[in-house]
Amino acid sequence: MQRVGVMDSLPARLFLLACEVEKEQLKWGDQLGYAIRAGTLAELAARGCVADDKGRVRAVGGHRTGDPVLDGALRVIAEHPRARRWHTWVQRERRQTCLAVEEQLAAAGVIRVESRPLRRKRITVRDRSVPGALRAEAVATLTGGEPVARVEPSRAALASFAALARLCPELGWRVRHQNRRRLKELTARAGVAGPALKKAMDARAAANNAGAAGG
Repeated sequence: MQRVGVMDSLPARLFLLACEVEKEQLKWGDQLGYAIRAGTLAELAARGCVADDKGRVRAVGGHRTGDPVLDGALRVIAEHPRARRWHTWVQRERRQTCLAVEEQLAAAGVIRVESRPLRRKRITVRDRSVPGALRAEAVATLTGGEPVARVEPSRAALASFAALARLCPELGWRVRHQNRRRLKELTARAGVAGPALKKAMDARAAANNAGAAGG
């Protein structure tokens, strides 16, 4: 079993990146769900717990990570009667996985969560520098000149997933557009979960556009 520190977990890092320190909110609920699901799959793949089988996700052996979020997702994949495609797993259980990451970070003392009637939950990051540092890392990875082949897959995933899911204003349209070729390369560098997130986000956008057009 490979143990994962909560601050080393890609889903946790994506969650913290999306936190708005000044407003003490997590604004990007639905979009963040897609990114965190992709991050969970990427983390599981990197640890040898899941593998690609002709475009579908398969659990490998009896691996465990020691991380309750990752192991919970792995258990669902392993127990499912049919192997599903990567983008399907990105789309599934988004809210549940986000809540699991939130609870994990709260239990570790990284964030404090306060429920408020008729308002968004107040989420306070104990170390207020963390979200900004993660955003800066993602922007530097996306806009930098380091050859993509030398970028660690976990760094590529943080940057590309945050950009694809539009998790922060620092990765706005202009930045994404100016670096669209590198974003595509980083998405691929992140592993199979990267293109799966892109496909899931494209499907989400198409559904939203169809709904808007239909009135």
